[in-house]
Amino acid sequence: MTAPPSLNSPILVVGAGTFGLSTAWHLARRGYKNITVIDRHDAPSVASAGYDLNKVFRTEYSDPLYSKLAVEARKVWLEEKALEGCYKENGYIFSVCGKSATSVANWEQAVANSRALGVQFEDLLTPEDFRAKAPFLKGPLTGWKGVYNKNAGWTHARNALTALTIECKKAGVKFFSGGAGTMKEFVYGAKGAVVGVKTTDGTVHKADLTVLAAGAWIDELLDTKGQLLAKCWCFAHIQLTEEEAKAFAKAPVVNNRELGYFFEPDVEGRRIKLSPHTPGYTHYVAPNRSVPRSKPEHPTDTIPDLAVDLMRQLLRESLAPEIANRPFVYEQMCWDAPSPDANFIISKLDEHPGLIVAGGASAHGFKFLPTIGGYITDLAEGKLDPELVETWKWRPGQTPVVDTALPVGPSPDIKTLSGWKHDAKL
Repeated sequence: MTAPPSLNSPILVVGAGTFGLSTAWHLARRGYKNITVIDRHDAPSVASAGYDLNKVFRTEYSDPLYSKLAVEARKVWLEEKALEGCYKENGYIFSVCGKSATSVANWEQAVANSRALGVQFEDLLTPEDFRAKAPFLKGPLTGWKGVYNKNAGWTHARNALTALTIECKKAGVKFFSGGAGTMKEFVYGAKGAVVGVKTTDGTVHKADLTVLAAGAWIDELLDTKGQLLAKCWCFAHIQLTEEEAKAFAKAPVVNNRELGYFFEPDVEGRRIKLSPHTPGYTHYVAPNRSVPRSKPEHPTDTIPDLAVDLMRQLLRESLAPEIANRPFVYEQMCWDAPSPDANFIISKLDEHPGLIVAGGASAHGFKFLPTIGGYITDLAEGKLDPELVETWKWRPGQTPVVDTALPVGPSPDIKTLSGWKHDAKL
């Protein structure tokens, strides 16, 4: 269907993660009355990249468009009653350590873009400056310089997804999981139009509009012509004692763009979550086909030794040895599907009327949870800002852009790495 949907049109959302739940929520808020969300798992989907303890909220982007969008999203995180308590504005330390000139240049551009939008920073030029904002930073901080943004922090990701699921159900959105929620294939009508989806148990969900928001699985369901590639980023948890956790309470997010980042411990479990900065790891099962290995389907998977080593570098530079050398109590690979230029893909397809592809979160999408579904709904209604239509359009053949803030080089494939696989049968 090419015309905008009516309020009574059946609308199907494939994927109960960040983009999918946000889309269903915004559709319901605009008065659409016949919305269905499907996913292999119950909503919010445990396989979603957003189903996590916490995610960084920042406005610092080298691309000014995303800085602007992040500033807009922050306003909703602060004001939206449904998401009350899901955003912790503890502050954000954004830093580099000077090992890479390109990383420093990227950092400087990201800070400049945020300043141009009115974001206020405090410069951090010495270890003492860093410790004034985060006294637990007892490592050497060799070569570190950075800025502190008091108007940033982190989102309680899992809680936020759960909150939107509850709001959707209140609004009458229907959810299917298991066999009835696991997409097998599109159902096509005349001239290639998508008129619904068939699931693995044979259920057919008919729709005038289908939004494919299946994250790292999109390329398994639709040939994206090289635009999306499943990759994982790794994280781990460190257990703190009750006394140690007090020192980290209400701590700012610490992000060194050359090493990695970590958060304050969660209140219930007293665990610090940390993650290294990498280009992401693939999992090729055939040429040009990388597929996710999500934790729910592969519970014995942990993370590659390479990622562990990178996190240890971050910890040794930033924290006291008794914490920096502590064993990890949990490890996970988090799967997403970045686009080559790290822009989202939120687009209609000329060859498939009735379909919107919404993906390419590129490991930076969760902060837009309160707003991304609004942009997707705007596209469905034919009123998305032309700049966003152009930036997020379906664009096979796009030229890969190297993120100079991250380690440069090809993404390793997890099958070439050691340490993560613990079940010989898998």
